[in-house]
Amino acid sequence: MSGHLVKELTDEGFVPFAFGNPRNLAELHPAPFGAALHMIASDDPENLHYHHAINRLNGLAYGGKDMGMPAWVQIDCGILPSAFIGFALPSTRLPDKLKWQMDIHDDVGLVPVAEAISIPTMQPGRYTSFSMCSVIPGKQLGYAAKLLSLKAYGCRRSLGVAQFDNFALRIHTRFGALEITEPHVPYHTCPENTFVYGCDLRGGAVLDMLERGLVVDDDREPTFLLDSRDTDKMMEMAARTRARTHRYWLLPPGAIRTEHGVQNPILEETLQVR
Repeated sequence: MSGHLVKELTDEGFVPFAFGNPRNLAELHPAPFGAALHMIASDDPENLHYHHAINRLNGLAYGGKDMGMPAWVQIDCGILPSAFIGFALPSTRLPDKLKWQMDIHDDVGLVPVAEAISIPTMQPGRYTSFSMCSVIPGKQLGYAAKLLSLKAYGCRRSLGVAQFDNFALRIHTRFGALEITEPHVPYHTCPENTFVYGCDLRGGAVLDMLERGLVVDDDREPTFLLDSRDTDKMMEMAARTRARTHRYWLLPPGAIRTEHGVQNPILEETLQVR
């Protein structure tokens, strides 16, 4: 796909949706990139199947690493402070295997097949993103869901948590180089190679560029390649970051598969110590 990705997906029959507390839904851009969001109220008992479908969707994407989203996280960290945004299909259009995986047995109407969510931080315009996923490959649905959601929120800067061996980094770095604010997060479920990153969306201009099929250019060269299993190097980077002597960036295209394993192009910046 190229050009206006969201429009291409809607032309194929994918339905943009927002699922959350009605008061939050009212705060969203109702038609990001011109695609009207199908608003689904999470407090309506008629939409209970959507709660379950969102949870199964996330579990299919992350359950293999024991990181599927618990139902209480879906409520406390998703529905109450924000809204899940993504793409859905009528249940009658789902492949049979996907129906079985998502425990869909009847015609229940729309079923989410891709979603992303970000929650607001105390810093105006900055959101923390998590749970980006898709269960239909080859359509860029996960990427499009993240793009659509950030536009709907009016996000200007983002935060995220990822692992250095996760190829979703190839999506996250499409939004620009990622500043690695915490290079090692030992208290995470995956303590070996988890990090925290920030991304400057240039007041939201990056989102409009990407939706038009443009590329966020970054001609900087990496200082080194970080092996996704090199926890010692991550700990060294973390110590230097905390001491404010160095700053690190993960450059596009993110995680790279090599004969030596997954490697990440890292730019190291030495800071002036006063």
